[in-house]
Amino acid sequence: MSTHVVLGTGSVGAPLARELAHRGHKVVCINRSGSRTGLPASAEQRVGDISDPGFAAEALRDADVAYQLAQPPYHRWPQEFPALQETILKAAEANGTRLVIGDNLYCYGMVEGPISDSTPEHPVSTKGALRKSMAQDALAAHDQGRVQVALTRPSNYFGGDYGLTRELLARPAMEGRRMAVLGRLDQPHAFAYVPDVARAMADVGTSEDGWGRSWVLPAMAPLTQGELCARLWAEAGRDSRPRVAALRGLTMRMVGLFAPRVRESVEMLYEMERPFLVNASEFEERFGWTATGLDDAVRQTMRDSRPHEIVAST
Repeated sequence: MSTHVVLGTGSVGAPLARELAHRGHKVVCINRSGSRTGLPASAEQRVGDISDPGFAAEALRDADVAYQLAQPPYHRWPQEFPALQETILKAAEANGTRLVIGDNLYCYGMVEGPISDSTPEHPVSTKGALRKSMAQDALAAHDQGRVQVALTRPSNYFGGDYGLTRELLARPAMEGRRMAVLGRLDQPHAFAYVPDVARAMADVGTSEDGWGRSWVLPAMAPLTQGELCARLWAEAGRDSRPRVAALRGLTMRMVGLFAPRVRESVEMLYEMERPFLVNASEFEERFGWTATGLDDAVRQTMRDSRPHEIVAST
């Protein structure tokens, strides 16, 4: 039995832990809060600050594979994220641990057509440039033989484990309240279903040939945010017209005066203001599966978004 350490147990970390436990691996989960929400009963938990070099080195002791999903607060990325990653890379190197890094698509910038593994990286945001630089550093560590690294790059999340889906879309639909989205309602967008992201990270982490590169991950068939809201509204059993507020431009900036995360999201709004498509054919051909269908994803998301903790018995 191999040991897999999940660093960060939020939107993807918890379902990843469940996926790995379901596959029969020993799973160790690391977070700062001590929360076990969504974690499998069989998972060991260690509480601490993974940015501390001593704790990081101990956390990865005897780990075969680690999954880096820990992040600083969104508005503190430039100040804290590079140092956090370097600490984890050094801990993985010291322990001979393979490292799967949860990345995203920010580094590609504004792309005409679907984003694929061969798309040139031309970030147009501070966070995109930061992600590109961090990815280059991680892959350089791999090329130098310091540590085996792979990066996984999903699109924007959708699913019951993801707080923004639960709180801004699914639960308002259940209660007949106004849903809220960032950006336009009429542009096609390929969302990444969170359980698919977890499955993909587990596939890469348990492979022998998935290392030394980044992987664009499977995404659901494109649909507009307006269409997604309508599907959730209908799944909630409502036959009226969906109630949706689209936060854009000046409104977001005004809200951002009081909410740092919203303020920091403004520069990424382009992803929701124009078509945002994904081509994950390289991953799909290597690992043999495609994204969950929209109907199944919407149905399960509504179930998972009910006001109770997700509990896994594995």
